[in-house]
Amino acid sequence: MFLVKHLESALSVARLKNLGAYVIAAAVLFAVQEPPRANAQAKDEIRVTIQRTTTALPIVVAEAKGLFARHNVSVKYTISQVPISDSIAALGRQFDIAMGTQPALIAAAGQGLPIVVVTGGALDTKKVPTSDIVASKESGITSLKQLEGKTVGTLTLTGNIHFALLDGLQKQKVDLKRIRWVTGTVPQLPDLLKARRVDAIEEIEPFATSAVAAGGVSLGNPFRSIGDRTYVGIFLAQREWADNNKDRIFRFSAALEEAVKWIEGNREEAKSILSSYTGLKGPILDRVPIPEFHFSTTVEDLKTEQGQDLVTWLDILKRTSDFPPVRLETLMPAWAK
Repeated sequence: MFLVKHLESALSVARLKNLGAYVIAAAVLFAVQEPPRANAQAKDEIRVTIQRTTTALPIVVAEAKGLFARHNVSVKYTISQVPISDSIAALGRQFDIAMGTQPALIAAAGQGLPIVVVTGGALDTKKVPTSDIVASKESGITSLKQLEGKTVGTLTLTGNIHFALLDGLQKQKVDLKRIRWVTGTVPQLPDLLKARRVDAIEEIEPFATSAVAAGGVSLGNPFRSIGDRTYVGIFLAQREWADNNKDRIFRFSAALEEAVKWIEGNREEAKSILSSYTGLKGPILDRVPIPEFHFSTTVEDLKTEQGQDLVTWLDILKRTSDFPPVRLETLMPAWAK
């Protein structure tokens, strides 16, 4: 039996985006209630929390191959057991750097959390796409515009894939209030599509490709509404820590850039490392794409890469959500404004 929350009627955009505020409120509560850590932080150690995803691969590779040490930075990563929002709430307390997304960053800032972006991360590109919108063949849907009045499966109502889709739908003048949403996990969504409980799904690779191979109809990558190269993951920190650790952040990023080069030249071993922390094996591991990455190692690069990206996301969320408005400068370290 699927543990799926079914939204019985079409959600208004405001109701849908209010979930973002609820997630952040829960994350703040998590931070207040966080128990003391059992182990003291080692001197100058950067504590990083990551997710069990391909977007975390450079962190794991940099540690395994001694690249952090080569760049004179000590890093200890922890695989998160909680949602991204809860990890963000622990910044400045349990962790120094956390994986995140643009909507999570902007939502946190809108709720008063002093969180900023410190470097880039994984990219969705035309060369290496990371997601797709897949419709069932029986639905007769062949374009995003036809999703109006339909039921769509989503991984989360507050993620960047979801907001990228809302951006694309809005640009095609689709009435977002006339779409019903069903949430499910990554492996559940293709089964929901097959069982005709939804007309289409938002899905990540390699599950999206599998859904198409099983008879689904690809409606296109939702991130293409934003551009040919878009960030799907970024790294965040508490503002005061980021303001005081510019050089360490750049050494951290330089190690990750070197890890990316290593991944590009050692794909087979990189897949083995990916399996070690995600649990992916067999055909799914073989098919899962390793995304492209970019990490900022200079002030100008961070301002250019993340500044421009966040301007785009601030506009998307202004149009598709009721997140409280925030200024771009509140999302960047003091040395990057």
